[in-house]
Parts: sequence; structure tokens; C-alpha cells
Amino acid sequence: MTYKTNQQENTYEYLPANHLNLHIDSKDAHITHSIDELSKDIGLRRIEARTSLKVILLSLFWSDTGRLITPRNKEPFGPMRYNPHKIGPASFITALDKLVEHEYVIQTLGFKDVINNASAKTTIVATPKLTEYLHNNKWSHQDGCTYKSTPELVLLRDNSKKKKLIDYKDSRSSNWLRNELTKYNNLLNNSEILLVKYNSTGEEDIVKEYHSLTLARKFIQHNPRGSDYDVELSYGGRMYAPWCNLNSEQRKMITINGEKTVELDLQASSINVIYIAKTGVRYPGGDPYNVSVGDKLITRHIVKQAATIMLNTKNIQGAVAALEEHYLPNVFNDKRSKKNLKKASEYELMKLTVKPSEVMKAFLEKHKTIENSFLKGKRMGDLVACQESDRVFEIVRRFTKNNVPILTVYDSFIVQEQYKDNLQRWMDTLLPLMYK
Repeated sequence: MTYKTNQQENTYEYLPANHLNLHIDSKDAHITHSIDELSKDIGLRRIEARTSLKVILLSLFWSDTGRLITPRNKEPFGPMRYNPHKIGPASFITALDKLVEHEYVIQTLGFKDVINNASAKTTIVATPKLTEYLHNNKWSHQDGCTYKSTPELVLLRDNSKKKKLIDYKDSRSSNWLRNELTKYNNLLNNSEILLVKYNSTGEEDIVKEYHSLTLARKFIQHNPRGSDYDVELSYGGRMYAPWCNLNSEQRKMITINGEKTVELDLQASSINVIYIAKTGVRYPGGDPYNVSVGDKLITRHIVKQAATIMLNTKNIQGAVAALEEHYLPNVFNDKRSKKNLKKASEYELMKLTVKPSEVMKAFLEKHKTIENSFLKGKRMGDLVACQESDRVFEIVRRFTKNNVPILTVYDSFIVQEQYKDNLQRWMDTLLPLMYK
């Protein structure tokens, strides 16, 4: 995603964009020939730069948004597992600059606006000159595309702010998970998943069609291991999909195979996952986020946010600072939604009578059985997130086994209305993932 900036009004317009597809390829002779000819035309002599040009053009042509994220930093694109063309940042930037110089693409440089809490990555769109060139060389979406290698579905990144993808030695677990993810992606890509709205006559208009999906799970390496050790899939493990960018009202517009859908949430899933790990059963006392300080009942979303933060910080002081930043970010021009601004106001109102630290201590007192899982730092938070993600994926796996497509948005599920009861039963069970 990116933004288009209106400097006079200091506002940002949301513009969807696709990431580079580092696995994409084409064996069609006319496409290969046209890329070679364009390489000569814009002065790319080195084979590495020509390979980068191929990946840029194919990714842009197959982008369903018409806009492509094109990083300009000097960070490597990752090991061969994620980068089969062996593209390097220098050759990539060279190819990108030549396309801009010869007016084949329009580049919008990335930015970070700290004051307005907005940022964007560098993107490109094709110019009419490039569109005409591809048309004259008979590029067509009917031809399809191929892959240099199968896109990796089990990702592993380091535990740094740069979140670099790293290589690993496959294990029985990673091979099993990759196989299950492949089945899931095949089912989704053989299903009709649409975002629709109704026009003035009551007929459906297709807003977006989701296809050519490659959904992966991304894990975090907290324990650096040598090449002789199998990969450890114990931290992180989230699975991101394009519908995760939709708000709750937009997600109601999703249809699967022509049927309306319903979205169900795993209630208090992270807390219940901890209880199951510690005691073998879910929290038995109702809503785990029902917390009072004295005679004052604390608004639920504040308690939930405080609990999430305490799972990823090391002390109360740091957790309070993070909670404050979440609700009251230090920005000049607050662009949050009305819903989030309302939550911020409720947080400010609470602070008039109750300290955030008192809320956190009351929560820990309520959950003394699992108290030692909190305030242990990000590693513990990523461990719990993985246990939660594993249970989400086990439900996905069971639906896939029954040939029923299901979509996930972190800890919620979207299914056709006819499968609502089946989903609820498995959600209530909080199933552990088979391979673990």
C-alpha cells in the first residue's frame, strides 16, 4: 500500500499496491524477447540488471492494482529460498532507475511523515509508453505466468527491526506445514472469492476479485540455530491475506462461491491459549477482560489492550508507556478513525480516576494462575501469538480437508453462512495444531 500526498492540504490518499513477486517468471518466447529488447533500449548490459527488469515488468503486469512496491534501500532481498532469481539491491535499483529515466514507469518515492503519523513505500505505475510497448509485443494476461520456483509458504524472519527473511533447514514440521498450506492455497484459488456491493437496483457489483493467492505463515527466529539444526516454528506464525486490510464493514461484503458470508471471532483467544497451556482448560470465569479497580469497571478494550501489551513488555512502566502511545500518540494531525478516537477519549476519561498501572495490576491479580506469562518481553508475546496462530490454522486445515474455503483475519474467520455452526463448534474447542 502507499499514499498520494497533497502537500497543500497535508493529507494522504490511500492507494493500493502489490509487493514484488520474486518468484515470477515467463517462458513465453515473445515475452522473453521483448524484455531482452527493452534491456538493450534502456542500456542494461549486465545480466543481473536484466533479470531485475524481468521481475519488475512481470510483477507490474500481473499486479491487480496496477501499482507495484519497489524498495530502494540497500537491503538484500533474502536467500535463494525467497529470491530464486538471486536479485541484488544494486542491480534492482539500476533497472528501476533506467525505467524511470526512459519514461516507462512513473515512480512515487516513499516517505515517512512523523508529524502526521503517515508513511509510504516507493511505488511505480506503468506509463502509456510501457503499456503500448507491452501491447505491441503481444503481452496478454491470457498467457498466464510461471514461477522460477514455487513461492515459499513457510517464512522465517530474524528478530530485528529490519525483519530480514532468513534461510533455514527444513524439518518434518515445516514440510508438513508447507504441504497443508499448499492445499489451502489451491482450495482458495479454485474458489470464487469476491468483494461485492449492491447498486441502486439491488444488483451486485464486483468491487474486487481475489485470485492467484499465495498465503504464507511467517515465523520469527528467537533462538539462533546453526545449519545442522532443524527450523523451530515456535514464534509468530501469523498468516496475512489481502482481506486483512479491509475494515469490519467492508469484510461483510465478501462472498465465497456466490454465497454471503459471516465473520466469527475467537473470543479472548490469547488468554485462553495461555490457560490451556498452563491448566489444560479455558479460563473458567467468564470474560477474562472483565476487570474492576475498586468499584469502577474498566472499559473492556482498555483491559484487552493492556493485557496484549503486557505480553510483549518486560515491566509495568514500559507497558504503561506503550499503552499511552497506543491511545494517545504524539502526532500533530491525528488521522485515526472515529471509532479509535472514541476509544482514545474513553482512555483519557478513565485516567481521571484510575491509573493505567492499577488496571494492569488488577488484571494480573485476576489471572494469578497465568501471571508468570506476562511482563516477560516480546519473546513470550511471540510464543503466545504462535500458539494462537496454530489453533487458527488447525481450524483452517480441517475446513480445507472438507473442501470448504475459509478466510482468516488474525483471530477471526469468514465462512459461508451455512458453515457457521461447524465453525463455532471448532472455535469453542480451541484445537491444537496437529504437527505440534
